[in-house]
Amino acid sequence: MPPYAEPLWAVPRGTEGVRIMTQAVAGSLSVAECLGGTGLTEATLADEDAEIWAHQEFKVVANIVSRLGDRPGLGVDVGGFSTLGRLGVLGFAFLTSATVREGFERILPYQALLPSHVRFSVEGDAAREYVVADDSDIPADIRPFIVERDLAGLAAVLTGANIPIQVDWVETTLDEERAQRLAQTWSLTGDVRSGCRVNRIAGARGTLDVALPQADPNTTRVCERQCRELLDGRLSRVGVAGQVRSRILHDEERFPSMQTIADELHLDPRTLRRKLADEATSYRDLIAGVRRTRAEQLLAGNAPIETIAQQLGYAETASFTHAFIRWTGLPPSEFRRQLRTSA
Repeated sequence: MPPYAEPLWAVPRGTEGVRIMTQAVAGSLSVAECLGGTGLTEATLADEDAEIWAHQEFKVVANIVSRLGDRPGLGVDVGGFSTLGRLGVLGFAFLTSATVREGFERILPYQALLPSHVRFSVEGDAAREYVVADDSDIPADIRPFIVERDLAGLAAVLTGANIPIQVDWVETTLDEERAQRLAQTWSLTGDVRSGCRVNRIAGARGTLDVALPQADPNTTRVCERQCRELLDGRLSRVGVAGQVRSRILHDEERFPSMQTIADELHLDPRTLRRKLADEATSYRDLIAGVRRTRAEQLLAGNAPIETIAQQLGYAETASFTHAFIRWTGLPPSEFRRQLRTSA
């Protein structure tokens, strides 16, 4: 099975990742402060069946970074709260595999179920083997925090489960200060390479062939089947429209083209258009829905209407105004005035 077939943004997620973050910063921030602007509540986090989207988790990260400061090591501290048990059925699939390598191979196709956002993979060459963490799908403003959190979280999971991994060096996209802080979680005192193109944790050949003491092939197969059923169930519930909407919300800086989304979903545009029509919507309708939601949120602030129009991808303010009247029956200025009157 190919690793990580589904894009990060395409699959609804459990709430464990958010629970880990709120627990980690509980001494400094309330849960309500962490969840501000996400549409999530404490009741959502308490519901073990609740499903959320990556962009909502990104907002939690943005809240934490904004309130506590984007200091080196903040993500490392949060990642330290990760445990194998918090990975749920994926954790059991890993733990009951024959070796660390097999454990990674078993769970990599289901990474969308993990409380992490980097894309993990296992690679190797003649001299070494690597655990690679691709951070290219993560918005730039929160990328350092998430790289710190997810790589430190992997170290915490392995250490907590008594799974020894001999690391020779680490290279990372982080700056030098963040890289040094991260290296401490992997018991490295030297050979930490910052500012690199990718994140790689390197060990000698055979490093990942460490036998796992609780290996049980029958249990592993059961866990793997449960992972597939869970992933398939989440995908079927949200449909293609839910996936496309999540992708549109994934990056607040720009709206992706239909061709881009089709490529990322491994579909041709005609098929994507047909699937959306089968769900009684279209790419244009989904873009309009997201634009309306963002417009209403932005109008609650103080940004000039001209600026809001530009942020929503309109070349002219008049085009935005006409669209907003079509959505709400009010021009943006009157919508803002009514918001302030009712506040």
